[in-house]
Amino acid sequence: MPALNELADLLASTCTIFKKEKAVVSVDSPSVMFIGDIHGNLKALDFLLKMQASSGPDNLVLLGDYVDRGPDSVAVLSKLLKLKIARPDRIILLRGNHEAKEMNLKYGFFQEIGFNDELLDFANMVFAEMPVAAVVNNEIFCVHGGIAGLVEIGSIRKTDAFEYLWNDPSPLPGMTPSPRGMGPKCFGEDIFSKFMQKNGLSLMVRGHSALTEGYKWWFGKKLLSVFSTPEYCGCSNNGAFATFVDGEMRIYEFGPGAHSRQYRLLQINK
Repeated sequence: MPALNELADLLASTCTIFKKEKAVVSVDSPSVMFIGDIHGNLKALDFLLKMQASSGPDNLVLLGDYVDRGPDSVAVLSKLLKLKIARPDRIILLRGNHEAKEMNLKYGFFQEIGFNDELLDFANMVFAEMPVAAVVNNEIFCVHGGIAGLVEIGSIRKTDAFEYLWNDPSPLPGMTPSPRGMGPKCFGEDIFSKFMQKNGLSLMVRGHSALTEGYKWWFGKKLLSVFSTPEYCGCSNNGAFATFVDGEMRIYEFGPGAHSRQYRLLQINK
């Protein structure tokens, strides 16, 4: 299939780029756009890229989960890899928990690539080279899931990324069990605050959580969850993205219009 051949070529080209990137990449820019989970929703990705082109943030930080659960994982991943090749320093593709073989086997990507074991293994070799986190302007920590405790960000490794891809914030203090299963954990505001202080950070932006409004603030507006897939798995949720321009964070909520299936901006929040 031409689309799968193109995807294989794009994976080969971007693998070299990802290998050169550290587990935690640095982004220095006065204008950044943050995009949460896409999950094979090509319509959402096209809308987000249109918003980026019209509003003009210099850098894109995508928080992972590009594939699975939606109908167009191959098209979404291919488009993002093309952007990465064209602007490797401006497009940051963080790894999500669905950039993993065990998830791809269950939630759609493997089926979409025609149960091609070789391509699945190759894609996951490339996924493993994606950065785990990013730090924007030395103050904003970006990650798909969460933190692994009171660690220094310099200790984060691509080969030991599980908790950064899977963990979630929690109203409970400390590190507590996760409703997602035995492996992941939840972190409370006490752990979060100490992590941020230890690393000289002021804000965290993460994805991973499906949200009715597409976003949610935690811990006194120090942690922002962003989910960029409207109508996720047949639900009626909206999507959201955020921009950080000249020191100001804005959140843009979007979804289908009342009389149209096309996505449109619904609300802007500071």
